[in-house]
Amino acid sequence: MISVICPTFNSASNIRKCLDSILIQTVLPDEVIVSDDGSYDNTIQILEKYKNSFLKKGIRYQIIQNEHRGPGFARNIGIMNSRKDWVSFIDSDDIWQKEKLEFVINEIKINNKINTLLHLEKFIKLDGSVVNLDYTKYYNNKAPLTEQLYKTNFFSTSAITVKKKLIQKHNCFDVNLPNAQDYDLWLKAAPEMKLKIIPEFLGKYVEVRSSITRRLYYKKIKSFLIIWYRYKGYSS
Repeated sequence: MISVICPTFNSASNIRKCLDSILIQTVLPDEVIVSDDGSYDNTIQILEKYKNSFLKKGIRYQIIQNEHRGPGFARNIGIMNSRKDWVSFIDSDDIWQKEKLEFVINEIKINNKINTLLHLEKFIKLDGSVVNLDYTKYYNNKAPLTEQLYKTNFFSTSAITVKKKLIQKHNCFDVNLPNAQDYDLWLKAAPEMKLKIIPEFLGKYVEVRSSITRRLYYKKIKSFLIIWYRYKGYSS
């Protein structure tokens, strides 16, 4: 039912915890696709060592090596190569609780109207402190999702499971945006999203030093200005 897609880039220091959190799921995914964004450390060697661990559990495991074009491109390649109807994303720095996919699959089974699922996360800061990210406080299921999401991006990519046809219909991630490609995709698809938020903390969003020191703020600002202009019609 579910394809897990994980983009990597020089992820050698974090990828083991990420993959281990997938392997210990109480309900396992059908396939895991790791789409590497041109790593030049030993990420690929680590990924190769996990092949037997996934195969022994009956999980199709694929490593795709791409040129360095950003996480959106890597995710798109993963989506193109996926075989299942649903896609769960996880970033290489992040960790799932072992019941994550069990909760997700149970929701899919009991509610055939939904096409997007989101769960709560714990934000693990560099200093080890923990912040609870409760996305339910941003969402009113009786109001349009478009306006709410335009006001606040409360979709975390590692907490999202989505029907593959929905994101393919909207051309997946826009690789021409230097940043916030995920936010752009959620806004594109928002008019057709049937969202269910699982009120459980099923993942850990882990802050890493590289995400701070390597961030180019002018590119981020440019991307958000483009996005705000593209979807200004969502604002009341």
